[in-house]
Formats: sequence, C-alpha cells, structure tokens
Amino acid sequence: MRFAYIAAVGFLSALSLAFAVGILYGEGTDHWYLVGTMVGALLLAYSVIVLLLRKMGLVGPRKAER
Repeated sequence: MRFAYIAAVGFLSALSLAFAVGILYGEGTDHWYLVGTMVGALLLAYSVIVLLLRKMGLVGPRKAER
C-alpha cells in the first residue's frame, strides 16, 4: 500500500512540474485563462500530495503530540 502512495506522490509531482511549465508558457504568450487554470490545478495537486504524505505518516503531528 505504501508503494501506491509513493507512486501517486511521484506522479503528482511530475504533473505539478507540467502545470508549472504551463504557467510559464501562459505568462509568456499572454494567455491569462491558461495561467489561472494551471495555478488552480497546481494548488489542487499540491493539496493531494500533502494529503498522501500525511496518510503515509511523513508529515503532520509527531507521535509525542498525539
């Protein structure tokens, strides 16, 4: 199960890089609607990455704080 989480985080990280490239392309070509879409998708991908990392126990409260 942990491998599936690691694979999903890796996939979403690569997808986030593609979104960042899309933001740069949109800024360079003055396509503001593309930039807005890519920023929203990037934020959504980051939130899912953080959720997966929390489920894996890599981020979040320490065991002493639980």
